[in-house]
Amino acid sequence: MVAAAAAIELLIFSATEHDTGHPPGVLAYALGLSMAAILPARRRAPLAVLLTAAGLIVVYEAVDSSGISPVIPLAIPLYAAAAAGYLKWAAGAAAACITVTAAFTVAEERAGTAAAGVQLLIQAALLASLVLLGETVRGRRALAREAQRAAQHAIIDREREASSRVTQERLRIARELHDVLAHTLAGAAVQAAVAADTLADDPATCREAVEQVRASCREARAELGATVGVLRAGGADGPDPGRDRAPAPTLAQIDSVLEMGRRSGLRIDMPVTGSPRDLPPAVGMTAYRIIQESLTNVVRHAAAQSVTVSLHYRPAELAVAVTDDGRGDPGPRSAPPGGAPAGEQRGYGLIGMRERAAAVGGSLTAGNRAEGGFHVIATLPAPAGKP
Repeated sequence: MVAAAAAIELLIFSATEHDTGHPPGVLAYALGLSMAAILPARRRAPLAVLLTAAGLIVVYEAVDSSGISPVIPLAIPLYAAAAAGYLKWAAGAAAACITVTAAFTVAEERAGTAAAGVQLLIQAALLASLVLLGETVRGRRALAREAQRAAQHAIIDREREASSRVTQERLRIARELHDVLAHTLAGAAVQAAVAADTLADDPATCREAVEQVRASCREARAELGATVGVLRAGGADGPDPGRDRAPAPTLAQIDSVLEMGRRSGLRIDMPVTGSPRDLPPAVGMTAYRIIQESLTNVVRHAAAQSVTVSLHYRPAELAVAVTDDGRGDPGPRSAPPGGAPAGEQRGYGLIGMRERAAAVGGSLTAGNRAEGGFHVIATLPAPAGKP
């Protein structure tokens, strides 16, 4: 780069001598070579190189009367500064060099007025083109960097979205497995206790309790198999349309859940108000799971005698309430012998129910009742006429 620029400078000086008959002096050659020598630093310090080159041109015009065009020695520094973002500095340096060149041209009467004016206009146009070229390149580089950043952000966003979907799917799977296993194990535990208590004195009751445990286990195995089957079907080729799967549970199957509670010794009432209607599948399954989990918590933790499961169909929503007459939630500091506090035991189930309700656009509250016992109240969106 330095050798090429120096050769160009020498050619310019030779042409100047040929045109004017006045050979440049030693200082002029030294300044010209200095302009070439500073070019390698243009990438690290483009503004410093530009200002140095412009200063050398001014000095050259002042000490030598032969005169040269500022376009060639200033071209590379001017472009480099504009491409680096120093647009105003580049435009100012170009304007200053043209002004100085014009002033010395007029003062020394190097050419006719018209010819000198045309030559200055051509030089100004060339310098302006170099500035615009550098600014255009800078803009394109900025656009390329912005596009690269946008692409990187898009990749990060996709990865975050994929991670969020994986997390949500894990939570959904955990809720499904929790509901199925907790419900079945709670009923089986009660029946196993009955069997143990009646084994010696009432074999018939014991046998019936054992059969109920077997029936509960069969139901849980079937539902668990259906759940795992759906998960296995979501492989690289997508779900298998020919694979048999049990439909998602809805309120139409709620009697089996109530029966489990009744077999555990609970007295369960289920009043229904409003006009029953078909519900969206997600809402129906959510209502089913909320009732199932609530009854499971009653069986495991409440020591209740009776439970009321209320369904209230409103024009745009379904209200589900499960209330019991048990001991309520004693809080995190109170624990039954040999077990975790009831509030802690209920905790994950309540969190899961709230997540289910929120997933379909509803809400859920739970807590102790003033008259004793515990209640769970859920409001789920169910517009009439939109199953």
